[in-house]
Amino acid sequence: MNSNVVSIINADTYIYPTKESLFRPSEDYPELRRLNFGVSNTCNKVYNAVRKSFFVLGLDKKNYGTEKWNPLGEIVKPGDSVLIKPNLVMDKNINKSGGTDCLFTQPGVVAPVIDYLIIALNGSGKIIVGDAPMQECVFSEILDKGYNTLISFYKGKNVNIEIVDFRELTSYVKHGIHYTTLNENAKGKIIDLGKNSEFFTEKEEKLKKMRVTNYDPRILTDHHNAEKQEYYVSQYVLDADVIINMPKPKSHRKAGATIALKNCVGINTRKEFLPHHTMGSKEKGGDEYEKRSFVHEFRSKVLDSVNIASAEMRYKKAKALRLLARGLLLLLKIEKTPNSEGSWWGNDTISRTIADLNKLVFYAGSDGVLRNKKIRRMFIVADMIVSGEKEGPVAPSPKNVGIIATGINPVSFDEAVSAVMGFDYKKIPSIVRSRSVQGQYNIVENDECTYIVSNDKRFDGNTPKDIDWSDSLQYEATSGWIHHIEK
Repeated sequence: MNSNVVSIINADTYIYPTKESLFRPSEDYPELRRLNFGVSNTCNKVYNAVRKSFFVLGLDKKNYGTEKWNPLGEIVKPGDSVLIKPNLVMDKNINKSGGTDCLFTQPGVVAPVIDYLIIALNGSGKIIVGDAPMQECVFSEILDKGYNTLISFYKGKNVNIEIVDFRELTSYVKHGIHYTTLNENAKGKIIDLGKNSEFFTEKEEKLKKMRVTNYDPRILTDHHNAEKQEYYVSQYVLDADVIINMPKPKSHRKAGATIALKNCVGINTRKEFLPHHTMGSKEKGGDEYEKRSFVHEFRSKVLDSVNIASAEMRYKKAKALRLLARGLLLLLKIEKTPNSEGSWWGNDTISRTIADLNKLVFYAGSDGVLRNKKIRRMFIVADMIVSGEKEGPVAPSPKNVGIIATGINPVSFDEAVSAVMGFDYKKIPSIVRSRSVQGQYNIVENDECTYIVSNDKRFDGNTPKDIDWSDSLQYEATSGWIHHIEK
């Protein structure tokens, strides 16, 4: 199985199956008869596209079309613990006209993956569906949009499966202030990448300026400094033998694009361990915004005070400071320099975080100790039936794409999918950095050239660099990346 090959399948639909159909296939596929899960009377082209993507990728080719076909059998073995990692970023789209089809991985794409995992596990092992959404995401709302129906269906068939919220900290927002709650049942391990972190060579002065929006900055600097580079990874991730990475490819305000590599940010139980930007202008060694600005600099300090006051439950002070921060943002818009908090093409921080997390996905054991060789397998299935463009990840505009993409290595996968989106993968820092990381934990071999197989002649047989803008899907980038990332 070639880890550098990516399958791009045109599903010929922009419509997801409904929970009323139980996400069942509408055709009687021979390999599924052993499951006896039934067939839907409603056409399900999404299921067919996932299935076709496995075939086009060449999985268990000799048994295709027979009851013996086991496409995920090379990746998943009986007895394995399998983690399905969808992108469940938020329960509602901040872009009120955008809807949620373009926001998070839809259960209708997860369902066929679960079916073929059950075949590969052959009556043993377990399946976990899990993610760590943004802190204010209402997880129950996402479950109500089809995931409850999905998981209940399989539990009714005696499948060992559950869906889990990895977060240790959640919150609700009122008048712009985060009111937080700790989930004591969350579990994970703090892992220090040390000299193998992409932040290892940075000076302490710069490390102290790293931030993640809406979180207490003191926690971040406690875990990323001159002595250590720590992440807090969910135990469900560390206990998994296989990760089924199921991203929702979209434009992204801080990373340019969120695909498979970026989806691994959701393996953490606490977001305060995740550097997203570095305070200050590019001219002054930061990457929060481009040009030096007193207003930007002052607003950043105000936001720090807001987050500290909120963490200390001094909510009256936090509200007053939040009003000041909003006023400063309006002033920045008048100055036509609104991109802040690292939401632009010069962000050089979040790509390092993304690369570090992908190292942990492959090399960190269940005990939190890093191994010398990859110990975890990955398979990627991306939901691009309805994708997101413009102000992703949490305010995307829907883009009808009708594609299911599959692959094995996240670097090759992101190169291929970003090219299909119309982006130049060489201008997406997380992809460039992850192909050539610091330290001993490689994510991909540098001599592996990405190759696309597809039922769409625009993409089939090409490498990412072969795909012209005119043949791409021509996604519109976010306001901070537009005219800097397109091919």
